[in-house]
Amino acid sequence: MRRRERGGGVNECKGLVTSLVQGTQGLSVGSRLSEVIDTHSKRTDTRRRFRAASRWMARLVLISIVGSWFFLYIDSVYQRRRAESLFADLRSLDFSTAGFAEVRDIMIRNGARPGATCNPQNCMFRLQIMTRLPRLPLQGRKAIFFYTTLPYIGIRSWVFGAEFKIQNGKLYTSSTGAWEYRMERIDSSGYRYLVPLGYGIETRRDAASFEYGPCSGQDYEVWVSHGAFKFPANELSTCVVQSAQAATKRVFDVHLSCLNNPFRNCRFDELAPSAWADYSAKDGTGTRDPHK
Repeated sequence: MRRRERGGGVNECKGLVTSLVQGTQGLSVGSRLSEVIDTHSKRTDTRRRFRAASRWMARLVLISIVGSWFFLYIDSVYQRRRAESLFADLRSLDFSTAGFAEVRDIMIRNGARPGATCNPQNCMFRLQIMTRLPRLPLQGRKAIFFYTTLPYIGIRSWVFGAEFKIQNGKLYTSSTGAWEYRMERIDSSGYRYLVPLGYGIETRRDAASFEYGPCSGQDYEVWVSHGAFKFPANELSTCVVQSAQAATKRVFDVHLSCLNNPFRNCRFDELAPSAWADYSAKDGTGTRDPHK
């Protein structure tokens, strides 16, 4: 009897131990499963947060690009309208009788400032209007990148300049022009040059004042210049004496809206239609290429 009791006690102990071991194993497996689930949940949360952050960053980059584009384009339109305002004033100016007061009023109204030594007898007025990019001191690869890339997204870089000289109380000389700047390959080297394409106007008191070049001794002349090696250009140029009122009206027939064309560069027949018509009529065909 005692042996049976002892045997029964041993069996109960073994059963208890087995139950404890199985229970411990069950707890261990459950704990591991819980850890796996927690780890997976954490990884899923991390991925979700990463994707959300990536989408947020992508939107921020897109908004920055679109915002920059609008800023540059709107600035270009604003600067263009400033230049158009000056051309409108110059079309109504009588160059043959213009003196200090008339030139001063037009130039100051459009943002120019006279020099420190300016007086009613002798004065130089200068005005420069440009888009954002030419204001930055870009050189080398940075200049090549921006001047090459921005036109593809409709942002063109251009500069407008005007210089009026008063001598003995009268308008003596003037120089006015607008140029769009772009990067071009002009030779087999493959190197890109910053090439201006634009329109320039020179006026003088009389034909004798044009001492050199195509304007020498001419009352009115129009030609196309391609610049020089290392200083290339595509420029429609005019010169006119200030007493030739009809020609003066024609050379200041300027339209700058093409400077904000998002799809292509300006053409001479768009920029200065009257001067281009006079130039094209030289050979009697009127079919010259307005890009060249």
